[in-house]
Amino acid sequence: MKIIDTYKIKSTHWSELLLQMNAISDCYDYARTISYKKFWYTCQRGDWLLSFAANEGSTSHKLIVKAACQCARLSLPYIKQVELIPLKSIETTERWLEDKATIEEVKLAADAAYAYAYTYIASVYASAAASHAAFYAVSDAAYATDAASKKEMQQKTADIVRSIISMPTQAVNEFERLVKMKAFW
Repeated sequence: MKIIDTYKIKSTHWSELLLQMNAISDCYDYARTISYKKFWYTCQRGDWLLSFAANEGSTSHKLIVKAACQCARLSLPYIKQVELIPLKSIETTERWLEDKATIEEVKLAADAAYAYAYTYIASVYASAAASHAAFYAVSDAAYATDAASKKEMQQKTADIVRSIISMPTQAVNEFERLVKMKAFW
Protein backbone atom coordinates (compact mmCIF):
# COMPACT_ATOMS: atom_id res chain seq x y z
CA MET A 1 0.00 0.00 0.00
CA LYS A 2 1.15 3.51 -0.69
CA ILE A 3 1.61 5.73 2.32
CA ILE A 4 -1.45 7.81 3.10
CA ASP A 5 -0.64 11.51 2.85
CA THR A 6 -2.49 12.84 5.88
CA TYR A 7 -1.99 16.44 4.75
CA LYS A 8 -4.21 15.84 1.73
CA ILE A 9 -7.09 14.25 3.64
CA LYS A 10 -10.17 16.48 3.85
CA SER A 11 -12.65 14.14 5.51
CA THR A 12 -12.79 10.91 7.50
CA HIS A 13 -14.62 8.97 4.79
CA TRP A 14 -12.72 6.06 3.20
CA SER A 15 -13.30 7.52 -0.26
CA GLU A 16 -10.53 10.02 0.45
CA LEU A 17 -8.21 7.16 -0.49
CA LEU A 18 -9.58 7.34 -4.03
CA LEU A 19 -8.41 10.91 -4.33
CA GLN A 20 -4.93 9.88 -3.28
CA MET A 21 -5.03 7.12 -5.88
CA ASN A 22 -5.95 9.67 -8.53
CA ALA A 23 -9.31 8.03 -9.17
CA ILE A 24 -11.49 9.67 -11.76
CA SER A 25 -14.00 12.09 -10.30
CA ASP A 26 -17.01 9.93 -11.22
CA CYS A 27 -15.61 7.09 -9.12
CA TYR A 28 -15.04 9.39 -6.16
CA ASP A 29 -18.50 10.92 -6.53
CA TYR A 30 -20.04 7.45 -6.52
CA ALA A 31 -18.05 6.24 -3.51
CA ARG A 32 -18.11 9.24 -1.20
CA THR A 33 -21.55 8.53 0.24
CA ILE A 34 -21.37 4.77 0.71
CA SER A 35 -19.33 2.35 2.78
CA TYR A 36 -16.28 0.72 1.29
CA LYS A 37 -17.95 -2.70 1.56
CA LYS A 38 -20.97 -1.43 -0.38
CA PHE A 39 -18.66 0.15 -2.96
CA TRP A 40 -16.78 -3.11 -3.51
CA TYR A 41 -19.84 -5.34 -3.70
CA THR A 42 -22.22 -3.11 -5.67
CA CYS A 43 -19.99 -1.05 -7.95
CA GLN A 44 -20.91 -1.67 -11.58
CA ARG A 45 -17.56 -0.56 -13.00
CA GLY A 46 -14.83 -3.17 -13.23
CA ASP A 47 -12.27 -0.55 -14.18
CA TRP A 48 -12.86 1.28 -10.89
CA LEU A 49 -12.56 -1.91 -8.86
CA LEU A 50 -9.46 -3.06 -10.69
CA SER A 51 -7.83 0.34 -10.41
CA PHE A 52 -8.53 0.43 -6.66
CA ALA A 53 -7.12 -3.07 -6.17
CA ALA A 54 -4.01 -2.22 -8.20
CA ASN A 55 -3.37 1.01 -6.28
CA GLU A 56 -4.38 -0.26 -2.86
CA GLY A 57 -1.29 -2.43 -2.74
CA SER A 58 -2.32 -5.65 -1.03
CA THR A 59 -3.59 -7.56 -4.09
CA SER A 60 -1.00 -9.59 -5.95
CA HIS A 61 0.01 -8.30 -9.35
CA LYS A 62 -0.81 -11.65 -10.93
CA LEU A 63 -4.40 -11.54 -9.66
CA ILE A 64 -4.81 -8.06 -11.08
CA VAL A 65 -3.44 -9.19 -14.45
CA LYS A 66 -5.63 -12.32 -14.39
CA ALA A 67 -8.75 -10.21 -13.84
CA ALA A 68 -7.69 -7.78 -16.56
CA CYS A 69 -7.17 -10.63 -19.03
CA GLN A 70 -10.62 -12.02 -18.32
CA CYS A 71 -12.12 -8.56 -18.81
CA ALA A 72 -10.14 -8.05 -22.01
CA ARG A 73 -11.57 -11.28 -23.41
CA LEU A 74 -14.96 -9.53 -23.42
CA SER A 75 -13.70 -7.31 -26.24
CA LEU A 76 -12.83 -10.23 -28.54
CA PRO A 77 -16.30 -10.52 -30.14
CA TYR A 78 -15.85 -6.98 -31.47
CA ILE A 79 -12.68 -7.95 -33.34
CA LYS A 80 -12.56 -9.45 -36.82
CA GLN A 81 -12.16 -13.21 -36.71
CA VAL A 82 -9.02 -13.09 -38.84
CA GLU A 83 -7.22 -10.74 -36.44
CA LEU A 84 -5.47 -12.94 -33.89
CA ILE A 85 -3.07 -10.39 -32.40
CA PRO A 86 -5.32 -9.32 -29.47
CA LEU A 87 -6.15 -12.93 -28.58
CA LYS A 88 -2.47 -13.88 -28.76
CA SER A 89 -1.63 -10.99 -26.45
CA ILE A 90 -4.16 -12.17 -23.88
CA GLU A 91 -3.07 -15.81 -24.22
CA THR A 92 0.61 -14.89 -23.84
CA THR A 93 -0.21 -12.95 -20.70
CA GLU A 94 -2.23 -15.87 -19.35
CA ARG A 95 0.72 -18.18 -20.03
CA TRP A 96 2.91 -15.76 -18.05
CA LEU A 97 0.46 -16.09 -15.16
CA GLU A 98 1.17 -19.82 -15.21
CA ASP A 99 4.96 -19.25 -15.50
CA LYS A 100 4.88 -20.62 -19.06
CA ALA A 101 5.93 -17.38 -20.79
CA THR A 102 8.52 -14.75 -20.00
CA ILE A 103 7.80 -11.13 -19.30
CA GLU A 104 9.71 -10.34 -22.50
CA GLU A 105 7.22 -12.44 -24.48
CA VAL A 106 4.37 -10.59 -22.80
CA LYS A 107 5.92 -7.24 -23.68
CA LEU A 108 6.33 -8.28 -27.32
CA ALA A 109 2.73 -9.48 -27.48
CA ALA A 110 1.54 -6.26 -25.84
CA ASP A 111 3.55 -4.13 -28.26
CA ALA A 112 2.06 -6.01 -31.19
CA ALA A 113 -1.45 -5.60 -29.79
CA TYR A 114 -0.91 -1.90 -29.15
CA ALA A 115 0.32 -1.43 -32.70
CA TYR A 116 -2.68 -3.36 -33.99
CA ALA A 117 -5.08 -1.33 -31.86
CA TYR A 118 -3.55 1.96 -32.87
CA THR A 119 -3.52 1.11 -36.55
CA TYR A 120 -6.74 -0.84 -37.01
CA ILE A 121 -9.46 -0.74 -34.36
CA ALA A 122 -9.86 1.07 -31.04
CA SER A 123 -11.96 -1.59 -29.29
CA VAL A 124 -9.05 -4.02 -29.22
CA TYR A 125 -7.12 -1.66 -26.97
CA ALA A 126 -8.47 -3.63 -24.01
CA SER A 127 -6.66 -6.75 -25.17
CA ALA A 128 -3.40 -4.90 -25.53
CA ALA A 129 -3.74 -3.21 -22.20
CA ALA A 130 -4.30 -6.50 -20.40
CA SER A 131 -0.74 -7.54 -20.97
CA HIS A 132 0.88 -4.17 -20.50
CA ALA A 133 -1.19 -2.04 -18.14
CA ALA A 134 -3.70 -4.36 -16.57
CA PHE A 135 -6.35 -2.11 -15.16
CA TYR A 136 -6.80 -0.04 -18.33
CA ALA A 137 -8.19 -3.12 -20.02
CA VAL A 138 -11.37 -3.11 -18.00
CA SER A 139 -12.41 0.39 -18.94
CA ASP A 140 -11.67 -0.06 -22.61
CA ALA A 141 -13.40 -3.43 -22.82
CA ALA A 142 -16.58 -1.55 -21.97
CA TYR A 143 -16.66 0.30 -25.29
CA ALA A 144 -19.73 -0.87 -27.12
CA THR A 145 -22.16 0.44 -29.69
CA ASP A 146 -24.75 1.90 -27.31
CA ALA A 147 -25.21 2.96 -23.69
CA ALA A 148 -27.05 -0.21 -22.67
CA SER A 149 -24.32 -2.44 -24.09
CA LYS A 150 -21.65 -0.32 -22.43
CA LYS A 151 -23.40 -0.57 -19.06
CA GLU A 152 -23.79 -4.33 -19.48
CA MET A 153 -20.10 -4.66 -20.35
CA GLN A 154 -19.10 -2.57 -17.33
CA GLN A 155 -21.22 -4.78 -15.06
CA LYS A 156 -19.65 -7.92 -16.53
CA THR A 157 -16.17 -6.54 -15.89
CA ALA A 158 -17.11 -5.68 -12.29
CA ASP A 159 -18.40 -9.20 -11.76
CA ILE A 160 -15.20 -10.65 -13.21
CA VAL A 161 -13.01 -8.52 -10.96
CA ARG A 162 -14.98 -9.51 -7.85
CA SER A 163 -14.84 -13.19 -8.83
CA ILE A 164 -11.04 -13.10 -9.00
CA ILE A 165 -10.02 -10.50 -6.42
CA SER A 166 -11.21 -10.57 -2.83
CA MET A 167 -12.12 -7.20 -1.41
CA PRO A 168 -8.78 -5.56 -0.59
CA THR A 169 -8.88 -4.07 2.89
CA GLN A 170 -5.35 -3.07 3.84
CA ALA A 171 -5.55 0.60 2.78
CA VAL A 172 -9.06 1.12 4.15
CA ASN A 173 -8.09 -0.49 7.47
CA GLU A 174 -5.03 1.74 7.71
CA PHE A 175 -7.11 4.81 6.85
CA GLU A 176 -9.66 3.93 9.54
CA ARG A 177 -6.85 3.36 12.06
CA LEU A 178 -5.49 6.82 11.33
CA VAL A 179 -8.97 8.34 11.65
CA LYS A 180 -9.37 6.74 15.08
CA MET A 181 -5.99 8.15 16.10
CA LYS A 182 -7.14 11.54 14.80
CA ALA A 183 -3.97 11.63 12.73
CA PHE A 184 -5.48 14.12 10.31
CA TRP A 185 -6.19 16.91 12.75
